[in-house]
Amino acid sequence: MEGYAKVAQLMAKYEEFAILRRFKRLNYQNLLYLQAEIIHLEESLGRIVEQDTADPERKEYSQDWWRLAHGKRGAGRAQWRKISRIRKKLKEYNNVLLQQVDISKLEGPNPNDLEFIRSWFERPSMGCFPIRGIDYKAWEERSENDLIAIKPRVPADPLSRWIINIVFPLYHRVFGVKFGIADSNEVGEGLYTYKESLISSVIDIITTVVAAVLPLSSIVVLYLVKVESTRLGILIIFSACFALVLTLMTNARRIEVFAATAAYAAVNVVFLSNN
Repeated sequence: MEGYAKVAQLMAKYEEFAILRRFKRLNYQNLLYLQAEIIHLEESLGRIVEQDTADPERKEYSQDWWRLAHGKRGAGRAQWRKISRIRKKLKEYNNVLLQQVDISKLEGPNPNDLEFIRSWFERPSMGCFPIRGIDYKAWEERSENDLIAIKPRVPADPLSRWIINIVFPLYHRVFGVKFGIADSNEVGEGLYTYKESLISSVIDIITTVVAAVLPLSSIVVLYLVKVESTRLGILIIFSACFALVLTLMTNARRIEVFAATAAYAAVNVVFLSNN
């Protein structure tokens, strides 16, 4: 398998590598041209309407659709022909506009995925420069802001992003090649895959441990420290840590972080009061 077929196979098998150009500038340029065409048609229609309004036989066109659509040939049909042309152009414009709205919502690629596909293109054991035409430039650095990913890896929370983008690549460089299982070589040699369930399990374990240890650790520290001023300082520090952990390890909104932190601080205050 060579050429475009090999690139397509890579993207089909690992959809996070389905990274393509958005053609942002060209799309907006096309919209501007369509907009200009419609504006000119609108101006032309306005002049025709003025002429029809001044004509005794055509002045009722603005009030009678039947007479407008079935007027006499020549000048009598000019307004309706122009409207029909505008209708087609508006349909084209609206379709392109809505497509652009949808395209603008697409996420850019994960930096690690983009770095990999560039490396894959160049490595002799992988892509080995499968595309030789000028379109190989589509993934160059100068086009980076114009790229989209069909199925981007966008972890929901900062902890997941940190583990996926930093920890697992580091793990692979140190241990993956030694202990990992190589993938099939239909799109190149030296590819290793890791199940998403494994990554999710690691993140869940870390989150569970922190959720269990952090609340109890504050109570233990407050119990051991007897100086009141120091205990208040510790309470502030633990509350700040709790809010930070919520922000980094969950998708909680700001109001939810405030509410949870207030509840956490209230529990510690009750402990201080009863102790």
